[in-house]
Amino acid sequence: MLISELERASGLGRDTIRFYEKRGLITPPLRRDNGYRDYTELTLAELRFVRRARELEFSLDEIREAMPRFRPEPPFCDQLEARLLDKREAFRTQIRETETKIGMIDDLLRRLKSAST
Repeated sequence: MLISELERASGLGRDTIRFYEKRGLITPPLRRDNGYRDYTELTLAELRFVRRARELEFSLDEIREAMPRFRPEPPFCDQLEARLLDKREAFRTQIRETETKIGMIDDLLRRLKSAST
């Protein structure tokens, strides 16, 4: 598929797609006789994975490291699963810390309110 088709299918712009390609995050496309890049369904799947990983705040280096594990080969899947579990726990920790801070703010607001009445 051409880059315009890949843009529509992935929801990413051509500059982003080419950036990910230059950074080694997706499989390099083959070239057609006319020199145009010819992307595959694998590239689309990789882009969807990269997009989701970026939404989950994985760094580009972490994504690059995970890409070989993206393919469904058992040892790689296990390693990717472990990374995802680690990231999930990091988010849970972040939520707990944020909830603690919100509680502290609520406490200060209660004190401020009771001091002014």
